[in-house]
Amino acid sequence: MKRREFLRKLGVGSLAALGMPYFAAAQARPVKLATLLPLTGPFAFAGNAGREGFVDGVEYVNEVLGGIGGRRLELIVEDTGYDVARGTAAFNRVITRERPDELLFVYGDSTGLSKALAPEIARLNLPYSATGYANELANPQNYPTMFLFGPIYNDMMEALLRQVRLQRPRARIAFVYSNTEFGRDPIPYGRERARALGMEVVHEEITPVTITDPTPFVLNLRRANPDFIIIHGYILTVEPLILRSAQEQGLRAQFMGTYFSAEPLLIQRAGPSADGFVVTYHHPYWYEALVPAVEEMRRFRVRKGRDISYRPTYYMGTLAMTLGLAEAMRRAAQAGRLTRAGVVEHLEKIGDYNAMGLVRDFNFVNHRLPQTRLFRASVRDGRFNAITDWLRLG
Repeated sequence: MKRREFLRKLGVGSLAALGMPYFAAAQARPVKLATLLPLTGPFAFAGNAGREGFVDGVEYVNEVLGGIGGRRLELIVEDTGYDVARGTAAFNRVITRERPDELLFVYGDSTGLSKALAPEIARLNLPYSATGYANELANPQNYPTMFLFGPIYNDMMEALLRQVRLQRPRARIAFVYSNTEFGRDPIPYGRERARALGMEVVHEEITPVTITDPTPFVLNLRRANPDFIIIHGYILTVEPLILRSAQEQGLRAQFMGTYFSAEPLLIQRAGPSADGFVVTYHHPYWYEALVPAVEEMRRFRVRKGRDISYRPTYYMGTLAMTLGLAEAMRRAAQAGRLTRAGVVEHLEKIGDYNAMGLVRDFNFVNHRLPQTRLFRASVRDGRFNAITDWLRLG
């Protein structure tokens, strides 16, 4: 399909199809999206990749899709260092500085920050999302303006345990997780669900978010002798060390992980020990060239003079969120409701949109998207390959 025809099907006019902005009111106040990201600290790799997805998404909205109802979408970026106190301070700076009729969405860096900000977000009626997928936050009764643009951690655990059941119904399970809110979040559900499915939870190993020597943890796992080991609560800081050490120690178990382990950099860092590692992941990879969004964003980056080599999963996630949010904002503007309340209303009604294939759809259930696919690491290919179609989890 020619690009002009493709964009016309998205509802984009002729000027946009040529890559030219069109604004009904060039001097209109901008619509602002504030992002609080870990650009430094232990998760800086993910934070900076996420920032790049936001930048591309916002520029694409402005330059190709024509902005938001004649207004320019503006990106605000603050560094949190993956620290709740710094993130809270950054949030307060943004809220104090920006006009409420311009600042229509905030994106945070973590489960911990989201919980810390929750009362103020509710008071301000401020639409919000975050890098984390905490179970507690997918609750529109308690958090009416929070949206999770993916499955919650319990959903991810459910998907993995379903796969375990298919492979070995009476499996022995071990959990490895970080001593953070992020790490602990789905473990109670995992314990209960594994047992309900007839599996035995034989061991749990809790570690810091970064470690230097994985040997003691792996020796404990080897003594427990599980069939499957589910790792959660890290962003490539511990998984490669555990995998390499497990191979060295002769630990024969199937390793699995959740969204934040689903990055091919894990294969590069872990080497042959990563082969067969199964993960949950709810966007396409940059190498899935048949997905319209991948093809379109490659063209867009070429036009901007940007690198089109592999973009990380964290980029794909923030890009998807930006395009989904912008669609809700555009619909709110068309309805004369481009306000914080209007954005919430229209996020709840964009189930027919899929951001050119970046998600299965935007059908929110309890303000989260309960869908994912499973992928398996191939060292030979240097990538994760899909082993399931979309799984609906709620």
